[in-house]
Amino acid sequence: MFLFGAKRSRLRAMALGLTIAASVSFFGCGKQQQAKGPQQVLVKSMNVIRRDTPDVYEFTGFIEAEKEAVLQAQVSGKITGKHFIGGEQVEEGQLLYTIDNRLYEGAYLSAKANYARAQADQLRLSQDLERYEKLYAQAAISRQQYDLAVSQAAQAEATAAAAGAALRNAEVDLGETEVRAPFGGRVNTSDLSVGNFVTAGQTVLLKMSDVNPVKVKFSISEKEYLSLMRAKGNSELADLSLVLTDNSVYKEKGKVTEVDRGIGDGTLTIKAQFPNNERLLLPGMFARVQASAGIRKNAILIPQRAIKDILYKKFVAVIDSENKIQLKEVQVGKLVGRLIMVESGLEGNENIVVEGIQNVNNGVTVTAQPMTEAELDKAVAR
Repeated sequence: MFLFGAKRSRLRAMALGLTIAASVSFFGCGKQQQAKGPQQVLVKSMNVIRRDTPDVYEFTGFIEAEKEAVLQAQVSGKITGKHFIGGEQVEEGQLLYTIDNRLYEGAYLSAKANYARAQADQLRLSQDLERYEKLYAQAAISRQQYDLAVSQAAQAEATAAAAGAALRNAEVDLGETEVRAPFGGRVNTSDLSVGNFVTAGQTVLLKMSDVNPVKVKFSISEKEYLSLMRAKGNSELADLSLVLTDNSVYKEKGKVTEVDRGIGDGTLTIKAQFPNNERLLLPGMFARVQASAGIRKNAILIPQRAIKDILYKKFVAVIDSENKIQLKEVQVGKLVGRLIMVESGLEGNENIVVEGIQNVNNGVTVTAQPMTEAELDKAVAR
């Protein structure tokens, strides 16, 4: 019994010793962690940029032809000739299609003969009426005979007018068997060829458009319209630039030629005209129209990637003198390359987080590695 009790006492002593050692170890580690403090977040930062900046408005638009036409067959018949190659440039008045004209030529000759006959009848009856007028004045004929002569002359005149109208219609139909370009421009790649039957008023023969100059149609908001008009002193918008889908800048400048009568759904539709001597621009192409409103003096600029979106609002992480983060809400404007113009929210002397902004919030302490504007193209957003 004594031995068993002594053994149990030794076990209790060993357990107590282990507990004390563990406690000392735990509190020691806690003091070490407390001494280190909270871990800092590594970010890249740069100072807000302030400089005179072109105040450029940019709008997305699409290119339209100056003139467009859909040529439909005006007479029915078989195509007897195709005188163009699809996609080529044609001149005004150039012959494009010929349609079998035999029926229309016959109708024209018949109408011409009818008109000549009607004119002859009109001439004869008008001469008769002159004679009857003299005879009636001399009481040599009755009133009934005179009235009949007047009626026949009037009827002959109406018949001649109707025959003349029929002749002109026949002449138009005969002319429509030759389809000519209404203006100079480029034609589409029509599938109709010799032998196809076309129906008047239904068959589309081809489409064509005049692409020099071209128009670029785009929409601007009411706010943008007011800003541009004030900046331009209500003068016309000229010296417009065009940026194509490959980000190249079109070498010719444009000007606004059409402005819609009013605002619709908060936007105003505008059309600008651009020269297209080299036929580079084609209808349906997308492009960005840039309009300059002068120079924004001492504009505040920050990298696009420095913006953090929170609940449909935009914030910038500002690093204070203690290397702590303060999120500031900003209102941004137009893009300037990889930078964006800040309209409000910053004073222009702040140091802001450019990379690593998604890892910081208010009060977080950071270790900031400075970067320059030139490094924006090389840096990879985290």
